[in-house]
Amino acid sequence: VAALSPAAARDLANYLASIPPKPANDGDSALASKGKRIFMEGIPEANIVSCYACHGPNGEGVRDIPRLGGLAYFYVKARLEQWGQGYHSTAGSPMPLVASHLGPDEIEALASYLSFVK
Repeated sequence: VAALSPAAARDLANYLASIPPKPANDGDSALASKGKRIFMEGIPEANIVSCYACHGPNGEGVRDIPRLGGLAYFYVKARLEQWGQGYHSTAGSPMPLVASHLGPDEIEALASYLSFVK
């Protein structure tokens, strides 16, 4: 895209933004209900708020907070694991703190659930 004019780049971005996202549907469906519960309710005993508070009830993203709904299971799982270790996050992001309190089973469930969200 480096060779595109600013107008062509804008037109391409507008076109891509107009395509409705499709869910990856590649998670473990048996874990989706647990993942949905974590996404919607958080984990109060670990002092983790619901994911939808920032990412929207369908994981659609809010302003600068990204969409999570429908992303590939392996992508979400890898990102949560990386954030839990303090890697690959922007300054001031709450994700390393949040992800550091998630266990492997909770990460699996969240990543599975999000892969099915439309």
